[in-house]
Amino acid sequence: MNVSIREAHEGDFSAIGNLIKDELGYNDLGFRELFDRLRVIEADNRYMTYVTVNDTQVVGFIGLMRYIAYERDSECLRILAMAVSQEHQNKGIGSMLLRKVEQFAIENDIAHVMVTSSLKRFDAHAFYENNDYVKRSYGFFKIIDK
Repeated sequence: MNVSIREAHEGDFSAIGNLIKDELGYNDLGFRELFDRLRVIEADNRYMTYVTVNDTQVVGFIGLMRYIAYERDSECLRILAMAVSQEHQNKGIGSMLLRKVEQFAIENDIAHVMVTSSLKRFDAHAFYENNDYVKRSYGFFKIIDK
């Protein structure tokens, strides 16, 4: 397996969409709307999206945002989304993506990396804990009707 990590570009948007839909379970994902969001993300230097490529096929991605927290002296990184294709899971690709994020943090003097994961994603929880991430809080979510 010849896997590399690089920054995502517009040619990767379909593969990212398929990973979000298939691996993260967002079956009602609108690709046109996703592509619009990804273009906005790509243009904003606070966001980064990396893909893992096996030869020429995108098999994983991670999206993160750089931000300033009220309670921390250094900038923080928040992992917003991460997925690896089913057939490439348990081969170290997810851990490679986390190491890429952590290396970015070191190079940019960022001391904190945070991630949230749905309560039902037990395998993801174990994955993060196996990669030395510590469970510290609950996340809350509310949809505001317009």
